[in-house]
Amino acid sequence: MLTKVLTAFLLPLLVVAYTDPLLNNKTTPALNITAISAAHGSSVLECWQLEQFSVSNTPGTVGALAVNLGNASNATYSIIQGRTDAGLHNAPVPQLVYFATGLIRLSIPNTTQEAWVTGGKYGLIFAQDTPDKSQYGHLTEYVADEDTIALTVPLAPGQELKHKVLHSGGCTWREVAGL
Repeated sequence: MLTKVLTAFLLPLLVVAYTDPLLNNKTTPALNITAISAAHGSSVLECWQLEQFSVSNTPGTVGALAVNLGNASNATYSIIQGRTDAGLHNAPVPQLVYFATGLIRLSIPNTTQEAWVTGGKYGLIFAQDTPDKSQYGHLTEYVADEDTIALTVPLAPGQELKHKVLHSGGCTWREVAGL
């Protein structure tokens, strides 16, 4: 039991606590994110690769690396109390979720699939396990003591996020950090 607790909760914290100083200077050539999708009526975790970064020519970000994520609708900024279990739920609509802070555990019921998301630079996920695609949805736990800041950005109706599936299961730390 103790080993399971250490593996489930402390290991992700240690990964967060020990961060290679070079990570802050690395960027993947394309944006890799964990996605909660659906197959055969059930939610699944997948590692997605979005489009390649390009150099921005938009005023205010000229020269920065950028990925166009498409049109959005009705974005929401949320403050989620620490140690909150959001329970079993579906994504209401296909949506990007950016966790600015916190430590989040995503899991799929009746499977061993889970993914850990650390708020901050690598805190972007995509959820599209809507009720019409997934019977049960997924579980979300905000395991840190601190509040989690989340920005939820639903895609505009009819909009799809261009991607390729790298593999089943959430992205690894190395895949999102570009190591």
